Amino acid sequence: MEVYEFKKTFLTRMLETENVLNGGGCDIPASAIRSEWINFVEVVIESTGWQALWQASRAVCERLSVKFPLVVLGTVDQVLFDELKASFIVEAIQDDDVHLPEKLVVNLEELYPLREQNNPALNVDTTADCIDKLRFFYQHLWMPWDGVAEDDSNWLKKNLETRIRFCHDLKNKTMSWRLSSHAIALLADARYIEKKLKLCEEAELEADDDEEDDNETSLLKNERSCELLKLNLRLNNIRNEIEILQNPVMRAVYEKVRFSCGTGQSPKAYVVTQVGTIDQQLAYLEQTKAMIDPKVEVKMCDSLQHALDHCPPNSDVYLPPGSQQDIRFLQYLNSGGSIRGVGTASFINDSEQALKTNAVVVSKDGDSVLLTIDGDFTLENIHFDCLNVRTGVMVKKGNVVFRNCSFAGDPPTSSTKQGILIFGSCSITLENCIIKNFSTGIYSNHDCSISLVNSIIQNCGTGVEILDQTKVLFKSATVCDSRQYGVLLEDFNEDEEAGETLKSKISRVSNSSQIYEDYNTVGREEFSFEGHCEFRGNAKGNFAIRKGCSSLFNSSCFIEDDEESGDEYGAEDTFRHELTACHSTNTMEPMED
Repeated sequence: MEVYEFKKTFLTRMLETENVLNGGGCDIPASAIRSEWINFVEVVIESTGWQALWQASRAVCERLSVKFPLVVLGTVDQVLFDELKASFIVEAIQDDDVHLPEKLVVNLEELYPLREQNNPALNVDTTADCIDKLRFFYQHLWMPWDGVAEDDSNWLKKNLETRIRFCHDLKNKTMSWRLSSHAIALLADARYIEKKLKLCEEAELEADDDEEDDNETSLLKNERSCELLKLNLRLNNIRNEIEILQNPVMRAVYEKVRFSCGTGQSPKAYVVTQVGTIDQQLAYLEQTKAMIDPKVEVKMCDSLQHALDHCPPNSDVYLPPGSQQDIRFLQYLNSGGSIRGVGTASFINDSEQALKTNAVVVSKDGDSVLLTIDGDFTLENIHFDCLNVRTGVMVKKGNVVFRNCSFAGDPPTSSTKQGILIFGSCSITLENCIIKNFSTGIYSNHDCSISLVNSIIQNCGTGVEILDQTKVLFKSATVCDSRQYGVLLEDFNEDEEAGETLKSKISRVSNSSQIYEDYNTVGREEFSFEGHCEFRGNAKGNFAIRKGCSSLFNSSCFIEDDEESGDEYGAEDTFRHELTACHSTNTMEPMED
């Protein structure tokens, strides 16, 4: 089931946007941008009857209480032009454990039309191209604060070229790695907040219609008001930073102020201090001394945040035992560096004691991701508190080792939170680690290597979820008490018959899970086992193999807001990787100054 792919330069993108927003030669303020898009979409898009894949955003998945990422195949029953949305009939869900209403209203930009249609008479080529233009505009050029800004000036003249150039600079790495990764994370967070705000406001309107005034209602209203206030404050802070980063001159000044350390420095050891008596300080430094090469220069820092802001990426950072380190770190860890807690209590052997005596790392602002790694790196003797983030650690590339680490998410309330998120061409090793209370403990793309050595994944929705061609070694590992599957393999190998109809493909995708209780009977090259492994208490099966409907699509939404997508920004959670068939590949033609 292929979706449309569009390869366009940024210059082409700019010209396409100008053509849509020309306004008959008149100035178009921000308040009129949406109307211009509605007029364009009404003329171009087929109004009904075309098949598409729906890539649900993380915010939508949270509202529906379903796992993320979520890919749904269906038919557009009616395009709601005035809302830039569509009434979407659900026909097949990539995750057969997810149950959705038969019909949903979804954003047009979240739909990816299929190349193969039940009705070949429909002009789906033009429809797909129109949605692609709409999606690029709202994911990359339109900012969440544009719609609320009191500005009657020409939005096109004021913002279009500036933001296209900003896209170009991010894509082509004209900024330093620190600055570009910081900007990408800010933008991903802004997109998520925008969607979250819309959903919160809709929920508040629905609640106002249904609720009567009483004490309980007042408390609920106060909670929603607090949530809206926090989101708006965070969005305003992001806006201020992004508006500085869009200006190349201010960008250089910002980098000097925000990141005072240079690149290419010789590696140093950064020792984070703690408050305590002189004897406690000396005892801590003695413990740390045993872990540091005597020839390495040492610098003292008052917090992990301070160390991360000022250390080169190849540095080793040491954390005091029992301390809590609140961070907001949007850059990438790499270059063979490490973060190590000085406490050595084992999370596997004595979890309660380890939580008391080992260092804790937690997000201070509720960011999308706690830490992002894009090179060789080691994390040791640390508890990662992921309550305030949507993804614990995101690994983009490199050889990454987690040694005696613990990851804790929500109690079983979040349907979208992930412990470790892994992209292609990575090698991940977890030694003596615990991952618990996530929607998905470990989520991996194609072509990764994962080693679980004497480690435990427990109380998750799904313990480990991988795409085919990823290699997983279970060595004396335990996956237990999952609410769905212990281990889930998404298989995208083509096995369709020649001439297979779209309807039969839908049926095959919807009824294609194989369940195995005994890991010795799985018989897949993706899995290998050593030592005494345990898979138990997983509600719907220890191992499941499920046919996916589109590998390219699944890869493209890996961190949809986070993210998460390569060095492209705007995919929520965030999912940062090379653009695939569902995201346009953009190269930049020279633009005249």
